[in-house]
This record gives sequence, C-alpha cells and structure tokens, in this order.
Amino acid sequence: MNRARSVSSYYSSHAIARMLRMSPSTVLSWIDRGLLHAHRTPGGHRRVEGAELLRFLRDGGLPVPPELVPVCSLLLVDDDAAFLRATERDLKHRIPSLEVQTAEDAMEALLRVGTQRPDAVLLDAHMPGMNGVEVCRRLHEAPATRSILLLAVTGDTSPALAEEFRAAGAADCYTKPLDYTALLRRLGLAPPGQD
Repeated sequence: MNRARSVSSYYSSHAIARMLRMSPSTVLSWIDRGLLHAHRTPGGHRRVEGAELLRFLRDGGLPVPPELVPVCSLLLVDDDAAFLRATERDLKHRIPSLEVQTAEDAMEALLRVGTQRPDAVLLDAHMPGMNGVEVCRRLHEAPATRSILLLAVTGDTSPALAEEFRAAGAADCYTKPLDYTALLRRLGLAPPGQD
C-alpha cells in the first residue's frame, strides 16, 4: 500500500512517551541531544512533528506505533450492509484520496487484511460467527498485521465493551452513529481547521 502521505500532527514529549511506553525524560533526552528535532511553543514547551518522530523511529530501527503510520487505505468491517455503504460513501466524499474497502463478516475481513494489508481497520463489535473483539485480537497479535491501526465501532455504548476492544489492541472505540470528524482526526486525515 502507498503510505506516502506525511504525518502532520505535533506531539508533546509526554504524548510521545505514552505512545512509546517509556519515560518522558528519555524523550526529552533525545530532544536535548539533537537526535529528535522539536519546536518550542511560545510557552516554552517542546513539540515534535509527526513526520519527524516517524523518521526518528524508522532510522533508529524502533517499532512504529500504529497511530503514526500514515493512513491511505481503510477496511470497514460490519455485517450491516447499509452502514457499510453509507460509511464508504461518506468517507470517500470527505477524503477522495482515501482507499476504502468493505467486508461483511470476520472471515472476509481477515482474508482482505491478509491480501490487501490496509493501513487501518474499523471493526464492528457484533457480527455473526467471530465478533469484532476477537478479530481485533488476532490482528493485533499477529506480527504481520500488528502495525495496522485497529479501531472499533459499535451501537453498544457499554464502557466494558470499549475496554475489551482496547485490551484486544484497538486504538479507539466509536459509537454509532459514527463521528466522522473524530475518526478522520484519528486517521490523520482531518480536513484543515479540524485538527
């Protein structure tokens, strides 16, 4: 897949530390030593551009968190065909360059991920056969698909379900109706003025 889109978000040293599961002092040390370039805000805080962080991690052979991988393709997985059609149409209208694929069940989703390697997957929680949490867990645990950004969507507003998805590797869990602004922000595709 083409991952050429640049990452335009800025991150604080604390946000980077959380993302990489390390101490903020380690991140500040990289910045102080000139290994990781940062800008200073008028208040004196340091901010690192996403593209710079991505470069630093790749050059250093460090694992790249899924939230830093530029998203050019998205797989929507839901057994509700009307939801799939409406979501695909709305996303393509908002971001014409986004490649959107769909799958109506867990097995089709796993096959598509295996053959097409999307940058991100948006999974419904409740599907016949294998549920979305299990699909999420399998994708997150497999070395070949671990770098895919995994997201969940459900009509169930239970905090317990959202926590199950996060434990299975999902970066976020959205409720239906889908908040497109929040989704596009998470994908790094929010239109100007919505970041």
